[in-house]
Amino acid sequence: MSSAVGATRGNAFQPATQPAINYNPRRREASVDSVTSKGNKTLAKFIIIVIAVIFILIGFQAYTATLQYENNILLQENEYLQAEIDSIKSQIVEETKVTRIESIATHKYGMVYPTSDNCITIYEGKEGGENLAATIKGEAYN
Repeated sequence: MSSAVGATRGNAFQPATQPAINYNPRRREASVDSVTSKGNKTLAKFIIIVIAVIFILIGFQAYTATLQYENNILLQENEYLQAEIDSIKSQIVEETKVTRIESIATHKYGMVYPTSDNCITIYEGKEGGENLAATIKGEAYN
């Protein structure tokens, strides 16, 4: 009897097909997750770096615009000062002309060109003992 029962049932302790045994099912999933996690971390780092670089470039652009604005203001001030310098130079040229100096000297200060009556002549024949100032003084008051 026992043989007939054993023959029809088979071995109860051994299954007919053995399924594939996965001893570490979470490890495989973790390794796939770790690869995608590492990829996501790398992508996140790259995005953060790109955003930081963009903000730095925007900052440099703003700083450059500020410097350009200040530079334009200084150029306008330089043009104004150069025009003022040119105006003053032309006034100096006008005021230092001989005719202008002569008219100011004659009209404002009463100066005139000397005539022979206003001149003192120093003769070489005079004695050399007197100095020039004494000679001029003597001629002026005589």
